[in-house]
Amino acid sequence: MVSREKRIVRVEIILTIALFILILIRVVWIIVSTDDAQIKYNDPIVASQVVRGTIYDAQSNILAIETPYYSLALHLQKAEDITKTIETIAPVVNMSTREIEDIVSQRSTYALIKRRLNFDQKERLDQLSSSDEKLGIVIEKRYGRTYPQVHHAAQVIGFTNTENKGLEGLELTQDRILSPYPEPGRKITYGNDIYLTIDMTLQYLLDQSILSIEKEHDPDSIAGIIMESRTGAIRAVSNYPWYDPNSYWESPAEYRTNAFSTLMREPGSVFKIFSLACELDSSTIESDEHFFCDGSYTYTDEDGNEITINCVEPHGDVTPVDMIAKSCNGAVAHWSHEMPDEVFRQYLEAFGFTERYDIGLPGTTAGYLAPVSLWSSRSKETISFGQEIAVSPLQIAAAATAIANGGMKVEPYLIEKVCDHDNTIVKQHSVRYSGPIISKQTADIVLEGMEMASQPGGTAVKIGVEGVRIGAKTGTAQVADEQTGSYSDDTYLASTLSIFPLDDPKYIIYIGALNPKGSTIWGSSIASPGISQIISDMVRLGYIKSSAIEDLQVTGK
Repeated sequence: MVSREKRIVRVEIILTIALFILILIRVVWIIVSTDDAQIKYNDPIVASQVVRGTIYDAQSNILAIETPYYSLALHLQKAEDITKTIETIAPVVNMSTREIEDIVSQRSTYALIKRRLNFDQKERLDQLSSSDEKLGIVIEKRYGRTYPQVHHAAQVIGFTNTENKGLEGLELTQDRILSPYPEPGRKITYGNDIYLTIDMTLQYLLDQSILSIEKEHDPDSIAGIIMESRTGAIRAVSNYPWYDPNSYWESPAEYRTNAFSTLMREPGSVFKIFSLACELDSSTIESDEHFFCDGSYTYTDEDGNEITINCVEPHGDVTPVDMIAKSCNGAVAHWSHEMPDEVFRQYLEAFGFTERYDIGLPGTTAGYLAPVSLWSSRSKETISFGQEIAVSPLQIAAAATAIANGGMKVEPYLIEKVCDHDNTIVKQHSVRYSGPIISKQTADIVLEGMEMASQPGGTAVKIGVEGVRIGAKTGTAQVADEQTGSYSDDTYLASTLSIFPLDDPKYIIYIGALNPKGSTIWGSSIASPGISQIISDMVRLGYIKSSAIEDLQVTGK
């Protein structure tokens, strides 16, 4: 007698076989009943060419554009006498036979010999190819990138590789906007165009000023930025040494970075305007506060240790505005000493010194400001004059908008708008404010001190331009040695930050030169004259007005 378990197994086997037969019948029926046309695969038509979008400045000047070019390749299987072919083309493309032989030896059917032929080379090679097909010459039309502004704003724009893919700068981060995937149903897919806030006229002025600094003071590097204080629009950026994106492979990698937004350094005395704003706005001090500077400031920490802060020279009686004009370490350190640690740090955070600004560039830094728990007994005091904190020029300029705008900070930006191929706006930037960070009264006091700094007796007197009210703060910061961690005795960051015109602040300029080697190390003698040159040219070109010129026009003199 068959057991119950065996009967169950038999039933399961029978059901499985039946299900298999049903599936097989269904598959056969689908194959037989389906029309041939229904099972044919229609290969979708996709764009055979993607035209990379153009990058423009704020005035619609072209910064990067797609351009065709021609390359020389060899069809090795069609070249009957490869030695003859190499000897024939070598002088035409200005290459040695050995160079071409090395390329050919690594290929079996196809060898790309030279990209970007000039007109004469292409014309001569066309003649050779037409007269003798057995040479195996192939002239290929390709598409690449051209950068007509050469080194101006080169790090911001970036560059593409031989396949027209972005490798650096905005070409990298905006690659999918500039060069989207091919669209089905179209022969050509067009990428979107990008319009930057960069104004090439101001860019030329900044670069010319930086070139003057380089020739006279020979620093290792220079970073500069011009920003609109009301909107946060970045009008010019310079990172020296420069490079040419049209031949980027000829430059070292460090030349191609955006130091203004990626490189953190201790800012030095430029930072004092922000510390003073914290001290005033928190009511730690009043606007008529006094400090007597005899050349140093000594205080006792919680453990009873005496700590001394040195000044460059004795400054005598110092008020808040005097502190900026004379750049007194002792005064700003003493006033910060009176301030609660957490409150001081919260203000600095509000100014944006721990913020990473998304301006569309790779590697933008958030800076470094240690938490209060890691502060030593002298950290707050040294931070107040720009040590023990690392920031970028972008962060300095962005923080200065709060001083210029009566306490309201504005977020910096670089991309004004994105448009499609028909010039329809796809995306438009909106100005973004935060704050108030400080009161208007506090901002006005800081600006008063910055204006005093630009006048006779102030540290930034060399920034002066007749008829223009300028606020400035200079800085000469020691630079820490990366190997030892201690300050170098002969390496400095010479810088100046300016806000102008003070009647109605519109622009912020910052320039910092690393390791100047000329007759001076001071920001007041290196960066300030450079900014003065820019402001003078901005008056000449009508970006700002000078009361001196207006007076001459009124009097007719």
